[in-house]
Amino acid sequence: MSLPRSAAAKQTVVRALVTTSVVTASIALCGAFSTTAAAQPAPPKPPAAQPAGPRAPQAAPPNAGAATAPAATPPAAPPGPAPGTVNDIDDPMLSAVPPPPQTLKSWQEALSLIGTRDVELETAVLEVKRLKALRREALAAALPTITATGTGTIQILRQTLSETNPLTGARVSTTVPPSPTLTGSVSIVQPILAPRAWYAIGTADATTELSKLSIEDKKRTLVAAAADAIVSVVSAEHVAEVNRVGLKATLRRLALQKRKVDLGGGANLDVVRFEQDVAAARSTLIDGDEQLLRAREKLGLVLGSAEPYGVPPDISLDEIQQAAQKTCKPGNLNDRADLRALRAQKALGERKVTDAELMYSPTAQVSSTALVSSEQIVGTGHGSWNVQAVLSVPIWDGGFKYGARRAAKVEVEQDELKLKSLERTATVEVSQANRAVEVAGRSLAVARSARDLAAENLRLAQIAFDSGAGTSFDIVDGARRLREADLSLAVKELDLVQAKVAALLSTAECSY
Repeated sequence: MSLPRSAAAKQTVVRALVTTSVVTASIALCGAFSTTAAAQPAPPKPPAAQPAGPRAPQAAPPNAGAATAPAATPPAAPPGPAPGTVNDIDDPMLSAVPPPPQTLKSWQEALSLIGTRDVELETAVLEVKRLKALRREALAAALPTITATGTGTIQILRQTLSETNPLTGARVSTTVPPSPTLTGSVSIVQPILAPRAWYAIGTADATTELSKLSIEDKKRTLVAAAADAIVSVVSAEHVAEVNRVGLKATLRRLALQKRKVDLGGGANLDVVRFEQDVAAARSTLIDGDEQLLRAREKLGLVLGSAEPYGVPPDISLDEIQQAAQKTCKPGNLNDRADLRALRAQKALGERKVTDAELMYSPTAQVSSTALVSSEQIVGTGHGSWNVQAVLSVPIWDGGFKYGARRAAKVEVEQDELKLKSLERTATVEVSQANRAVEVAGRSLAVARSARDLAAENLRLAQIAFDSGAGTSFDIVDGARRLREADLSLAVKELDLVQAKVAALLSTAECSY
């Protein structure tokens, strides 16, 4: 049984008024059309080659449509899920991505994990311990050295000598050399002029401080990596959800168009176009799910785990931004850890030049040795004690000192060039990071406007299609543009958070 054309036009107006939200505009329209089509078949469209006859009257103004809609109330719909609800479409791809094995609970947990699991950070901490040990080695060169030596000797080849005692005239036999013999000695050596050894202590301290600056810069980059990974997961989760909403909408439109064809009121070409739209939505959803899985794996690696990490559904990006601001305090560009580290590296290179020059300086030391032996050493005594001073003046070593000094000066020049390059790069990075916040804000506003326009375009295309003035191609194209606009909006919202965090960390000092 066919409806009067005036009633069909009134129902079209009703469906147009239902669309009030941005994401669910096409869904609400299709749900209303489904209710009407389930109750009674729509009048079939005349073929393009035949005269269409008198066209149905244009849709009345909203107030008029709302007033006359009750006159064409259709019979009750058959039992089943209400059109437009979340349960009226069943498809395996609408199921959410399985949750990851690990879930990050808070920002503090992230800092704890990267502080204890990151291999590079742990290596840098161990490097500081190693350099402290090397500093102790440098100090040892300026402190006294005490050495104790004990010797026991057994002679294998010996000879017996006989001699006459001049006082008694008796013959006396003596076996030489004496065996066994025991000897013990204690030696103390104290440098009294060792400029190079003294200077090496300061060089070791400077090297340790340089390593500490490397740890500080590593913490800053780890905080940036963790914040970026968390935001990437949130972005991927949002994109995956938007993709499923888009697929659900395309499936609804396809199902309603198939029902319309079954009732004799639609064309198979429209069904094919809607199926193409579904295929495109499925492809986008597959790509989005893969990006989500990769984002989770990246977050796991940043947190020092081989397992993927996820974030709770109720996580707030504002909280992440505020937590990052508490962890890292804004600072001056010149105080950034990597710049300070390179300046320290240059200063360390200058110390190497001085160290090479100190190779020309003389050295002096005082040593003392106490010796005890089982045999007589001095007269009838069995012990001795001596003190000696040694002065060493380098004269010529084949040119080693000259080569070491020239190599150290070249290293200083290289560090100077690296410092200038990093200062330029850091200045541009900070400028770009600050500008990126403003650009991300403007891009977000444009994305919101584009998304609203895409939703309105789809709504108007749906109305035109229902009234016979449009084609299914307009709906498919509008739905595609709306999906793209939804994804773009989701990405731009999170780009703004990432830009703010990056701007903060571009000059920040982080401690945790």
